[in-house]
Amino acid sequence: MGYAGYVPAKLPPSKPTEVEAAVQAVKSVEALEVIGKLLYNCAVSPREEKFRRVKLSNKKVADTIGSAEGALEAMLALGWEQGQAGSEELVVREGTYFSMKEVRIVEAAKERLQKDMRSSSSKNLAAMALKQAHLEMVNINFLPR
Repeated sequence: MGYAGYVPAKLPPSKPTEVEAAVQAVKSVEALEVIGKLLYNCAVSPREEKFRRVKLSNKKVADTIGSAEGALEAMLALGWEQGQAGSEELVVREGTYFSMKEVRIVEAAKERLQKDMRSSSSKNLAAMALKQAHLEMVNINFLPR
């Protein structure tokens, strides 16, 4: 309860930033896990050069980020940049640092996607059960007596 018995106002959710919108556009949990791990490594060890480069030809990266719709765009929105012309890599330029804020954005998007997938699968199961029950009732009505 708020002041004088008033219930506190429930504000609508704020509009997502450009980075949040780009990360939420990724529809692959595996890609979000890899992006989160890459960001975490850069946030924890910002001076470690091996964490500041991602080869797009790497099998794990190619299978997740390369094949997931919107994943590469999310990486670019987060602050990664294309490497030198002709190179298949993403780099974090000198002077660019990640914080745990970006890691939390990716984790929140991953959790939201998992929740959406669970709810859609439960809806699909309910619809299938309803359809099966309807078919059983139709079959019972058409059986000869």
